[in-house]
Amino acid sequence: MPHKAKIRLPLCFPMRVSSLALALLLVPLAAACNPATNEPVAFGQVDPSEFRQPLPEPRLQKRSDAPAASRLLSQLASSIRSARFQIVGTEMASRPQGQIGAQVYHLDGVLTTRAPAMELKPWGVSEYDIDGRGDFIVVGSTIYVRGNTFTEWQTIAAGDPYWGVFADINPALWVGSNESVLGEALLDGSPTWVLQLTNEFGLRFKAWIREKDGYPLRYTAAWLNAKGSTYYVNALYREFNTTVQIDTPEMLNRGVANPGAPVALPSGSVTVTEVEFDCLGTTSRRPATHDKFVLLTLAFVDTGPGQVPVSPDAWRLYGDGVNGAAPIETGSPQVLRAQVLSPGDRVSGAVAFEVPEDAYQLITVGHLVGATAVMSAGLPILPNGTLPCT
Repeated sequence: MPHKAKIRLPLCFPMRVSSLALALLLVPLAAACNPATNEPVAFGQVDPSEFRQPLPEPRLQKRSDAPAASRLLSQLASSIRSARFQIVGTEMASRPQGQIGAQVYHLDGVLTTRAPAMELKPWGVSEYDIDGRGDFIVVGSTIYVRGNTFTEWQTIAAGDPYWGVFADINPALWVGSNESVLGEALLDGSPTWVLQLTNEFGLRFKAWIREKDGYPLRYTAAWLNAKGSTYYVNALYREFNTTVQIDTPEMLNRGVANPGAPVALPSGSVTVTEVEFDCLGTTSRRPATHDKFVLLTLAFVDTGPGQVPVSPDAWRLYGDGVNGAAPIETGSPQVLRAQVLSPGDRVSGAVAFEVPEDAYQLITVGHLVGATAVMSAGLPILPNGTLPCT
């Protein structure tokens, strides 16, 4: 017989940078890192070497004949339409005794300049992908961020002191900055002009612009957390003027709902009413060795004014060892069938998934018409070393 799950709190999949960054009050950018010392680090303290710039700047040479910064930015604006880039930066990281340290991370992104937009890939290397989008998107003057792929999008003003560090990676925002040419530097074998810029919100950063064609090669900014520690964002540009399209994210996800909590649809709602696991299966299909079936009972209600399409194939399962599992057919008479509800209709049925036997912390995602339903589907965790089916 299937085993029913207890209602669980929704899972939390932390974002690499923002979960810590948004928890602390951030202050405007700094220009340099605190130098490391050779003194021993006491227990509970953070090693100062963690806060070093992970990508040292090339040697700068002063040039009296350097062109005006405005001319360089004008050349840049006419040279590129799009670019891909990689961020090499430092982010906040928890340490023993509640201290906040630093660790190096790498992150890829794309941008367009003529219609200014930018998108960063998901922060977590193991983050589940439910919609093919990153967790940070800028379109025009609006910044869209989310804690992870399961959570709802938030909009942030472009002048935010933390997220602005990332938004300024797009050279489209450099024109009109308070700028100056610091000198010349050799970057990856190419002569570049090094600019120091200050945007309209007072955030300072540096840019390396290749002399021969006006392409940006590097962006570097630094920011301080509330403790006064310095962190870096370096962007290295490549693959210029390829076809790139960055759209505004669909604002259809309202966050992770608990079992028993309805998720609103344009003309009704859907609720996970039961979560069960089944080790035996049916005469039509049995779980593979070391697998089990997870049965989600979904209840749809059409409250009007329109219709509510019901499609089991719209649902996927994520979590412990499960990444986008599609529904399976078990031959059970309680299975949810595809149909279209009219106002006043109700329907309930099970959607089955096959997952590893030790999968417990699960989330189901339904890509529905007018809504993305994200709901916790966790199972009771058994004592360590105990498996439900063997």
